[in-house]
Amino acid sequence: MFESVDSFESLFQMIAIGTIGIYALETLVMMLALQRKFPQKIWLELPHITVAVAARNEEKNIGRCLESLVQLDYPTDRLEIIIADDRSHDRTAELVRDYAARFTFIKYLPVQESHIKGKGNAIHQAVLVSNGKFVLMTDADCTVKPTWAKDTLKYFTDKTGLVCGVTLPHTSRAFERIQALNWCYLLSTGSAVAAIGFPFGGIGNNFSFRKSAYLDVGGYEKVPFSVTEDFALFQAIKKTNWNIACPVEYQTLNDTEPEQTVRDLYKQQKRWILGGLDADKTGFATLTLGFIAHVLTIAAFFIMPFRDAATIFIVKVLLDALFLLVPLRRLQSASLLVAMPLFALYHYFTMVFVPILLLFDRKIVWKGRVYG
Repeated sequence: MFESVDSFESLFQMIAIGTIGIYALETLVMMLALQRKFPQKIWLELPHITVAVAARNEEKNIGRCLESLVQLDYPTDRLEIIIADDRSHDRTAELVRDYAARFTFIKYLPVQESHIKGKGNAIHQAVLVSNGKFVLMTDADCTVKPTWAKDTLKYFTDKTGLVCGVTLPHTSRAFERIQALNWCYLLSTGSAVAAIGFPFGGIGNNFSFRKSAYLDVGGYEKVPFSVTEDFALFQAIKKTNWNIACPVEYQTLNDTEPEQTVRDLYKQQKRWILGGLDADKTGFATLTLGFIAHVLTIAAFFIMPFRDAATIFIVKVLLDALFLLVPLRRLQSASLLVAMPLFALYHYFTMVFVPILLLFDRKIVWKGRVYG
């Protein structure tokens, strides 16, 4: 009996060490991939662009968003900003109309109900009336840098159909720093994998596409519905001949509002994970390895001697910190690593416990609407 226990412990230790070894190799590959530069284009003449923002009951945020957009370093005769008001019940429409009256390049678009669900409907209607060759998407609770438009455009080579930038929640307390580290980890992983030719996702609040690429896939009218509509559009464009760039760059970094409560954070993570279930083999393999590595490092404390289990846990955390250091320095946000010990624990919540909870709770409530 004791021999069986010892054999099981030895087998588990071998599997755990082997998995962390593979995790370390993957981390090294991704760190090296982040050093690769996506192809760029020098625009001799800046093209006409459209900034599309879907807004639903955003009176608390839309003013900051618009104020940042009107400060874009871009010729206003080639700039169009469309705010698609998705049937808001607050003062969103009033605030947008006020800006539209002061700035001729801002347009207020009341969204009509259609068979397209959620945010995809608002964006689709904005794209259909847009005049830009490129459509740059952000969210109503985001602010952009003056450099955002110009620096995003430089990644649109003649073969590029989609450019996905990075967004981080602004931070003033530990709870928000944890969220920022999580956003950075996920988006930087996506950038690294894209750099070696296997893009698997981006985020809709810093999501720019060539209008012709959008129309090539039929837009949100043809793309299957997903609770993460930007991810579904990403997957559709990926299947075409268009290239995808996912740069991690300070000049194109957007700022967003963090979740204020654990309950809201859980809803966000649940929506992201449900949407991510539609990932291709590359994305699924990356997520699966992360899930297994986290499960094994938890189980190690119940099976292996404490010192050995703690060593494996510390190695895993150090690997994550080393990986994060690369994009955080580029994004001028390395100070966020002060929250790394808390993020290390939070990472288990997002990678292990939320996926397990999804077995019992798959209902999504987002912007007052229920899906699933």
